Amino acid sequence: MGAKDDMTGPTHVAIALAGGLALHSAGMGPEGTGAWVALSVGSLAPDIDNGGAIARPGSLIKLLPGPIKWILNKVGLFISAVIRAIFGHRTVTHWPVWGFLLIFFGFSLGKLWLVWLGAGWLFHILGDLLTVSGVPLLGPVWTKDIKFSPLRTGSAGEFVIALALWGAIFYFSYDLLPPVVQEWVGNLVGYLKEVIL
Repeated sequence: MGAKDDMTGPTHVAIALAGGLALHSAGMGPEGTGAWVALSVGSLAPDIDNGGAIARPGSLIKLLPGPIKWILNKVGLFISAVIRAIFGHRTVTHWPVWGFLLIFFGFSLGKLWLVWLGAGWLFHILGDLLTVSGVPLLGPVWTKDIKFSPLRTGSAGEFVIALALWGAIFYFSYDLLPPVVQEWVGNLVGYLKEVIL
C-alpha cells in the first residue's frame, strides 16, 4: 500500500469546530468546554495510526511540562506503531463505524463527551474523504477507498479551506466566549483599527 495523502491536523480540527458551530447554531451543538475539547480530540484520533508524535508544532500538548509531554509522545508513538504495524495507515481507524459507536455509547451511557468524540471522529473522516487518497468509507464491509475531491495535503486548496474555516470559527464563536474575553477581543480589534486606519 502506498503512502496516503493526509490532511493536516489544523485542518481536521477546523472542520470539526466549524461543524460543531453549525450544529450549535441549530441548537444541537456541543455545550461546555469538555464537549468542545472532545470534538477536537476526536477530529485527530483516527490518525493514531499515522506514526507521528502527538506534541507537534501548534499542538496544545506542547504547553504541557516536558516530562508529561515526553511520556505522552512515547505512549502515543508506541500505540501508533502497533496499530500501523497490524493494520497500516488510514484503514481500520478510518472506518466511520467507530465514530457511530462512540456516539451510540455516549447517548446510551449519558456521556455526552463520548458523543462529541464520535462526532469529531466522523468530521475527521469527512476531511479525509476530501483528499486525493480518500477513506474506506464503507469499512469494514467494503474497504476500498472512496474520495470526493482531488485535494492534496499542503496544497493551496487545503490552505484556503483551512483559512476560511478558521476565519469563520473565530467570527461565529465570538458569542460563545466569556464576557471578559469578548471585551479583550473588542479592545484589541479597536486598537488594530486605530493603528491600521
